[in-house]
Amino acid sequence: MHQARQLAFALLAASSLMAPAAALTAAELTIGVRSGPESMDPHFSAIGVNVSAMKNLYGTLTARDDNLQLVPGLAESWELVDELTWRFHLRPGVTFHDGSALDAEDVVHSIRRIPIAAGPDGGLVTYVRRIADARAIDELTVEITTDSPAATLPLDLARLFVIPSEVPLDAPVASFNDGTYAIGTSPYRFVSWRARESMVLEAVPDHWSGPPAWDTVRFTEISNDSARVAALLSGRVDLIDYVPPADVARIDREAAKSVFTGPSVYIFMLFPDYREPTPRVRANDGSPLAENPMRDLRVRQAMSLSINREAIAERVMEGLAVPASQIITEGFYGWNPNLPTLEHDLDAARALLAEAGYPDGFQVDLHCTSDRLPMDGAICAALGPMLARLGINASVNATPRAVYFPAQAGGEYSLMMNGWGSLTGEASYILSSMVHTKDPESQFGVFNHFSYSNPEIDALVQQALGVLDADERRELLEEAMALTMNDLMAIPIVNLSAIWAGNSDKLTFTPRPDEDTLAVNVLPAR
Repeated sequence: MHQARQLAFALLAASSLMAPAAALTAAELTIGVRSGPESMDPHFSAIGVNVSAMKNLYGTLTARDDNLQLVPGLAESWELVDELTWRFHLRPGVTFHDGSALDAEDVVHSIRRIPIAAGPDGGLVTYVRRIADARAIDELTVEITTDSPAATLPLDLARLFVIPSEVPLDAPVASFNDGTYAIGTSPYRFVSWRARESMVLEAVPDHWSGPPAWDTVRFTEISNDSARVAALLSGRVDLIDYVPPADVARIDREAAKSVFTGPSVYIFMLFPDYREPTPRVRANDGSPLAENPMRDLRVRQAMSLSINREAIAERVMEGLAVPASQIITEGFYGWNPNLPTLEHDLDAARALLAEAGYPDGFQVDLHCTSDRLPMDGAICAALGPMLARLGINASVNATPRAVYFPAQAGGEYSLMMNGWGSLTGEASYILSSMVHTKDPESQFGVFNHFSYSNPEIDALVQQALGVLDADERRELLEEAMALTMNDLMAIPIVNLSAIWAGNSDKLTFTPRPDEDTLAVNVLPAR
């Protein structure tokens, strides 16, 4: 179907390797990001910053607009043929960056590659796990069969990055990182990538969606928050993401600088480990405990009651967060309006801890990310004294995400804190991938690194995913959410705001709740 594409691959790879550093022009955009991608393979990782970077290079079958509403992507339309069959119709005239035409075989190939290419975090497997078969009906029509009714499939496929079918299923990450297979359909194409340094893209002038706004876009990784703010104020970069809340007022006072804020899907949560035994919990004298105390609901309730969410939102987050009482953002599909607000009551917390058999508390190592979301390390540090007042002596360990996530996946931690967001805008994503019992065969619970298991929740989630009626599915998800929160599988802390800042003389920017930093959302100032 794609004659001469192999030659195009070779030419594109050669040009990527020989490309000089992009020249500074009036049409160059430089974005300072807290974290860059782990690789240029779009199927390797599902971590938010990785997916955000990939969206700048690769197109997805369906898409989410700036309000997370489902919209056409590479597929211009789709329909449910029967309970188990979806049909997607591709846009005509779409080409890859090597010049070859997008067709249905590319979509089928990309679906098949995801389970093979997934990295340590499970990659994008959770988005395609319901797919039993995919086939090309004709050049521009893909038919997907699911193992059971899958009402959320179009939502899930907003994470299906499509690559050419000539890319081997087992293509190594290195062949994407050097540009050989970093071939997408977005308005910007690959120039270069250096891990922990930069990703450089250039415009595709004849892109089907219209010419891009910038000739060159350079994403520069600046992990230190203060250094990233300084880079903006000095003019070294034009836009920065994850602005620390403490710097918002100062930036806003600067001439020709603007802060762009909006709601975020991300919620900081405390995650207990449910294994017996768990490796990093001890009695106060350092001796082993007979049981994992966090398996007791009363202990989890006590931990939740010890957290002063209002203080964290107002003081640590400078008012740019709100207390959270559920594991998804308020108002999302599946958020349960009948659940109570999580309170702060230290006396009640101490009583529960004593009732559970730990009147003097215990010791635990608390691990969290330090460079994934704004103030993650600071919030983790604030949790330490709050738990200590309860009687739980938490040793706080904030580590870079490159260290944290592999260790979490490897079962090295007992108490964890990081940010999680339901990136599909509804509850089934987080319930099926993080709360559901981990099942490698079905790919449920792919992000459940906590050994949590509740068969009643599992059954509700699986039932909801098979229900096509929206109202019935909502009721099932709200019931599953109630069980999840009543059991405090995870302990929500605060719901973040999404914050960027930029040079207002040069650009305008549209924030997104998923906190993706997309070059197409940056336009020249008028």
